[in-house]
Amino acid sequence: FELIKSVTGIHFHDEEHFQRSLSSHPDLIVKLKEFEINQKIELEKLALQATIIELEESKAYLMDKQNARLRETELAKATGQRDWLMMALAIVVVIGFFGLISVMIIGDNAQKTSNNGPINQLFGALVAGFSMVLSYFFGSSKSSADKDKTIAKQTTSFTKI
Repeated sequence: FELIKSVTGIHFHDEEHFQRSLSSHPDLIVKLKEFEINQKIELEKLALQATIIELEESKAYLMDKQNARLRETELAKATGQRDWLMMALAIVVVIGFFGLISVMIIGDNAQKTSNNGPINQLFGALVAGFSMVLSYFFGSSKSSADKDKTIAKQTTSFTKI
């Protein structure tokens, strides 16, 4: 009721008094409808702003991914080989993942390690890293890397002509 009081300017005590006030002042109904329409417009504006923010975040994420691909392509063109640091990091993550799994399953202290908070946190981080390594080398990112290599080869072919 407070919102309606502020929009209409009429102070009423109960719903019956409110109904009588609306009956005697039809212009208040128009005022309330205008308020409702303005609120809908404001909500649509906010929804549009939220969508724009989401699009900007997606654009920033894709640009970051593209810049990482470009870095790798440029490095491969300049040196003639892949980034050894990236390969070493991927190998460390994979070995760490499987090593920790074997310690948790096979190890003498399997019960102790499964209830250990820091070990579980390390395992969670390794699972995330392992999934990123797999998606990069074998997932959708792999196809992007292959595409980048093809583009780099075509670019080198055109520059030789």
